[in-house]
Amino acid sequence: MNPTRPGLRPLAFLALLAAFVLPGCVVQDQRPMARVAAERATTEVAEDERLDVGVRLFDPNVPESEEEQQERRIFPEVRKAESRYVPLLIRDTLEGTGQWGQVRVLPREGTGMEVYVDGRIVESTGRELELDVTVSDATGRTWYRKTYKGQADTRAYKDGISKPRDPFENVYATIANDLLAARRDMSKDERVRIRQVADLRFATELAPYAFGSYLARDRKGMYSPVRLPAADDPVVQRVQRVRERDYALIDTLNEHYANFGANLDLPYTNWRKYSYEELEAEALAKREALTRQVLGAVAVVGGIMAGQQTNSSAGSAAASAAVIGGMYAFKSGLDRRAETKVHTESLKQLGESFQAEVQPMVVDVEGRTLELKGSAEEQYAEWRRLLRELYENETGLPATAGAAASVPSPRQP
Repeated sequence: MNPTRPGLRPLAFLALLAAFVLPGCVVQDQRPMARVAAERATTEVAEDERLDVGVRLFDPNVPESEEEQQERRIFPEVRKAESRYVPLLIRDTLEGTGQWGQVRVLPREGTGMEVYVDGRIVESTGRELELDVTVSDATGRTWYRKTYKGQADTRAYKDGISKPRDPFENVYATIANDLLAARRDMSKDERVRIRQVADLRFATELAPYAFGSYLARDRKGMYSPVRLPAADDPVVQRVQRVRERDYALIDTLNEHYANFGANLDLPYTNWRKYSYEELEAEALAKREALTRQVLGAVAVVGGIMAGQQTNSSAGSAAASAAVIGGMYAFKSGLDRRAETKVHTESLKQLGESFQAEVQPMVVDVEGRTLELKGSAEEQYAEWRRLLRELYENETGLPATAGAAASVPSPRQP
């Protein structure tokens, strides 16, 4: 019997284990991601289908605990910027299809539109995007709720591309296609009713004493028209003029958001690119650390076993070398774990440097200064209050009278 043969078994086991573990260290190149195209209108869209869409600022979903923020790598100012930037990209995608009427970005509490897109950022890194999206309309009906997940198209991170596509463009195109499919499932009467209710809700918010009897709201919060005012009613015409001013304000807000997005585009693209690279490097470091530790531990055990089962000096020397090499590999794995902390800190520093570039902007609207940051909703609410004052000045009637009154229950015209 060959005295050295039993000593080969630990080495064979080591080789077998390496065959399973080492492939985890290999980073496979991603294949080009299939592109999802938002469906564009090829013919003129019917007027009743061209509903106006308001994409409201998303919920940034920032944990209150700083410890949780660090654990999930959420940088509050970055998330707040994303909560404005993502709606912009959705708006641009919807506009580009030609399937809708006016598409505007609104503050979180923005109203006056026919269809609303609301969302919450679940996950956002340079590698992955996850959004919870709810689509509803002016009647209070929810079209659908859906979670959208997407992996980054890394072609967007290639250097030398003058204007790369957004790495998560597929997500926005999918949202646009789902929205279109939901609208197509509706009848013409349903779409017309949405537009009627949107008009009446705006008028009721502005002058409830004059329009409260035109609109009903049931226990489920659904709105329906009780009757319609005459188109040539002077009060209706005044409301329309005030509404045009409201649209002008919203358009000014959208110009601001567009400028914000343009200024944000380059630093945010770079942040996502480096975020992706850091996450990939960190994942690689973790895989290598695990592999080296496992192989190192097995080499130590295998060397000890081999040393115990061989009587030759050459076998003992090989076993000792295996033990020493295994200990070195195990330590190398620990060093690689330490490297992952470096990458994590790099991510944090990238986020902090990006935060410094995301500063609130100020816009003047009819002599009033609006600062669009966390208080944008409050500024928008203030503008709505001023609209009622404008209406009062035009008509000489108390626009706020009965503002606290609720919309009546359904009744016969």
